[in-house]
Amino acid sequence: MLTAAALLIALLGACGGDGGRRDATVVNPRLLQTPEGQRVFAGTLVNEGPSTISIAEIEVGLYDDQGARIETMRIQVQDVAPGDSAAFSQAIDSDRPIRQAQVQGVLVP
Repeated sequence: MLTAAALLIALLGACGGDGGRRDATVVNPRLLQTPEGQRVFAGTLVNEGPSTISIAEIEVGLYDDQGARIETMRIQVQDVAPGDSAAFSQAIDSDRPIRQAQVQGVLVP
């Protein structure tokens, strides 16, 4: 199982995308697999701006082993003070063959 998790991490796409807030970034994005086989997307939201982020949605594209986007998920993160960060993780609720994940943007209302 550790080999599968390492493979998933190696296939993980980099953080990117054009949409969203420029002073909120995701660092250390990763696609993981638990010992029980559950797939999870995790990372850390960093607030580089001057005001608290009361709520943010991290948009993540999910891809198959051919690199085709097959799904999109959103992860909510709340109450991140200026200069602070918040770790997040969310289980991927899909039976599809997801092999890669990439942050598409951080949406802040």
